[in-house]
Amino acid sequence: MSNGHGAPAPDVLPRIEALLARYDVFFLDAYGVLVNSNGALPGAATFLESLAERGKPYWLLSNDASRSIDTTWKRYTGFGLPVARERIITSGSLLGRTFQREGLVGQRCIVLGTDDSRAYVEAAGGIVAPPDDRSATVCVLADDYGYPFLETMNEVITVLLHRLEHGQTTRLLLPNPDLVFPRTGGFGLTAGAIAAAVEAVLRLRDPSGSQRFVPLGKPYLPIFEAGLEKVGGAVPKARILMLGDQLATDILGATRAGIASALLLTGVSRLAELAHAEAQPTHVVERL
Repeated sequence: MSNGHGAPAPDVLPRIEALLARYDVFFLDAYGVLVNSNGALPGAATFLESLAERGKPYWLLSNDASRSIDTTWKRYTGFGLPVARERIITSGSLLGRTFQREGLVGQRCIVLGTDDSRAYVEAAGGIVAPPDDRSATVCVLADDYGYPFLETMNEVITVLLHRLEHGQTTRLLLPNPDLVFPRTGGFGLTAGAIAAAVEAVLRLRDPSGSQRFVPLGKPYLPIFEAGLEKVGGAVPKARILMLGDQLATDILGATRAGIASALLLTGVSRLAELAHAEAQPTHVVERL
């Protein structure tokens, strides 16, 4: 079968077990792979136990910026998953290095998200400002939850447009670029979709599109760079596998990072989408 890119599509493996011997390190998505909003997915705990038994290190690369690493760890262990805290990398945890690199420490920052989202910004050195603060020079769109949505978005749009009209730009950061996430009974919009709407509004005053959110999570490199730093240089990239359920984030991100990937068909993406995907997975797996 062709994938539409002139090359044969990867074979569909019934279980992930067949790949455990082929790779030394595993990067794992969380939603759609290990958990959904209702709890752990079938086979997730057994899979993590298999990795531990075989001495295969893994890291969870989560685009979630609404929960701290501690909150995430407690949630997953509460679902019965044997996850170690130090194995979790969230997109929110990347804000520290981003603030340092871009000289944002000490700047006033509007944060769209939860209390944990605001804690990420404070830990990074930002000063959390109210959503109507026109002196704020940074805006972090961490999540769609944790604030009165329409009222807050109207205030933020007003601030961003006001600053543009007065020749001032705002540094826009997007830890979680996901457009959609799987939830019980369907799907939900998330931060990436909101960022796209905000950018469309800003183009009314800035047709060049220079005011754009800087994404930190999958499929962009910052979160993969953080994972590769944890691995160190001893393991070649050819022996690292990204396991995820979304072609547009997990698989594309792995391709950009130069590592192998496996698409798990228990989440967002479907097999039929391979023909039009920007990046092709190395493997396709039906379930854990």
